[in-house]
Amino acid sequence: MTQLFITPSSKLQERWLEAFPEAKVVGTVAEALAQELGSNASVWLDAGASEMEQRPKLLRDAMTIGRPVVFMAATPNEWEALQALNNGAQGYCHKLAAPRQLRQISHVVLNGGVWLMPRLMQRFLALSLRVVPTSEKAEAVGSALDELTSREVMVAKLVGRGESNREIAAELEITERTVKAHLSAIFTKLGVRDRVQLALTVNRSIGD
Repeated sequence: MTQLFITPSSKLQERWLEAFPEAKVVGTVAEALAQELGSNASVWLDAGASEMEQRPKLLRDAMTIGRPVVFMAATPNEWEALQALNNGAQGYCHKLAAPRQLRQISHVVLNGGVWLMPRLMQRFLALSLRVVPTSEKAEAVGSALDELTSREVMVAKLVGRGESNREIAAELEITERTVKAHLSAIFTKLGVRDRVQLALTVNRSIGD
């Protein structure tokens, strides 16, 4: 898979290279458009040095590349994260994210999912609880949840509250590996791709 970083310095940071030894780098979106990228490529947009008002356009331009875009911020915040998602980004993270986290983000977005920093994810999911679905949507979601086992429903509810795998494991007194196994089964049964979609689905039909 190809990881293409767009950064004004045209230089790859050490942590980026550690995460992706074969990563490529360009200085502008125009240069990125000239690159030949495969279908499994993702784009990492370093917007940290850009003026705040320029960032939405920068992201929209990056979206024309036609590959999943991860927006990288120097000082991440909730407002910008939501704006980035609204403008089409599939990921939003700190530009100094650890290599292990960068690899995790890449896996999520290349599989069609959405990735947010954990604390921003919790805020995003909290906001989703305020969305009242139509009766038709609620009925459809409820039918889908009937396919889950009682333990899977418990895991899904905790994901809906924004809890991490570690927190879920502690609360249910199971291992993180077991949590991951439950999530894999839940994703398949509900036809969702990631925690965000799962949480939104759950929050439409399961109350606290």
